[in-house]
Amino acid sequence: MLMTRKKGFTLTHAGYIAAAVLCVLIFIFLPSEDVVSRYMAKVINEGFIYFIAVLGLCVMLGMGGQVTFSTAGMMGIGAYGTAILATRFGMPTLPALLISVVVGGIFSFVMGLALFRLKGSYFSFASIGFTTLLYTIFSNWMEVTGGPDGISRIPALDLGFLSCDNYYDYFRVYFIVAIICFLVVVRMRKTSFGRALASVRDNEIAARSFGINAYMTKVFSFTIAGVLACLAGAMYALHAGYISPEPFKYDQSTIYLIMVMLGGVDSTFGAFIGSMLLTILPEQMRFLQSYYKLVYGVGVIILMVVMPMGIMGMVHALRNKIRMIIKRKKTAPVQAGTEVS
Repeated sequence: MLMTRKKGFTLTHAGYIAAAVLCVLIFIFLPSEDVVSRYMAKVINEGFIYFIAVLGLCVMLGMGGQVTFSTAGMMGIGAYGTAILATRFGMPTLPALLISVVVGGIFSFVMGLALFRLKGSYFSFASIGFTTLLYTIFSNWMEVTGGPDGISRIPALDLGFLSCDNYYDYFRVYFIVAIICFLVVVRMRKTSFGRALASVRDNEIAARSFGINAYMTKVFSFTIAGVLACLAGAMYALHAGYISPEPFKYDQSTIYLIMVMLGGVDSTFGAFIGSMLLTILPEQMRFLQSYYKLVYGVGVIILMVVMPMGIMGMVHALRNKIRMIIKRKKTAPVQAGTEVS
C-alpha cells in the first residue's frame, strides 16, 4: 500500500491566506469616498496601470537580464489601438482592448525578432530608437492618432455586467487585473520558460550548451513584456478618456525602469511597491511646488545608493540575516554541551 505524507499547515500557507483576506478587504472597503478621495482613487488606479507595465520589465530585466526602454512605446500602441477602435469604429471597449493587446503582442514578437539580433547595450540603444520612432508616429500621423491633440472622448470601460462610471469602479476592475497579472508572472518564474530565461541571464553560453534557444527565449520575453505594456496602455486610455503622445515618450520608460529597480529587480512584489511609491509619492509632494521634483529625484538616488538591490532585496537580506542569527543561537548551546562532555 502506498503511503502518502500529508504536508502540514505552514507559515507559507498562512501568508497566502492572509494575503487573500487582505485583497478581499481592500476590494470591498477601500474604493469608497469615506476611505479614499476620488483624486487618490484616480492616482491609485494609475499605480495599478503602471504596475502592470512594470511587470513586463520584471520578465525582461529581472528574469532575463535585458534592459529595454520600449515599455512606454508599447503602452502607446495599446492605448492608441483601443482609442481608435472605440471612437472611430464604434467598437465596444472590451473587444477593442483585447484586439489591441493581441495586435500589440504580434507586433512585439516581430520587433523582438529584429531587435534581438543585437546584444547587450546595442539592444538597449535600439529599444530607445524604437520608442522614439513610435512617439514620432503618435505625434505626426494626424489622420490616425490626432497628432499633438491626441484622441478625446474615449468611452468608459464596459465589461457587459459592469460599466465603469467612476474611479471606484475602475479601482475594483484594475485591482483584479493587477492581481491576475501578478500571479501569472509569479507562476512564470517557476516554469521551464522562467528557468530558461534565468539561465540565459546568468550565462548565455552555458544555457545554449544545455539546449536552450537563447535567441527565441529572449524574443518570447520581449513579447510577454509587450503584451503587458499594451494591456496597461489600453487600460490607461479607457481610464483617462483622453490620450496624447506625451505619456508614451522615451522619458517615461526610464521612470518604469526606476520603479522596478527601486522595488527590487528580482522581486515581483517589489515591482508593485516601486510602482505605487513612484506614483503616489510625487502626488503627496505637490505642496513643495517647483522643488518637489528636486526632492523626489534626490530621494530616489539616495534610496538606490542605500538599497542597490531595491526595497525587497533589502527585506530578503534582512530576513536571511535574522535567520542566520537564530540558527547560531540554536546551535550554540549544542556545541557548548559537547565541549563540556
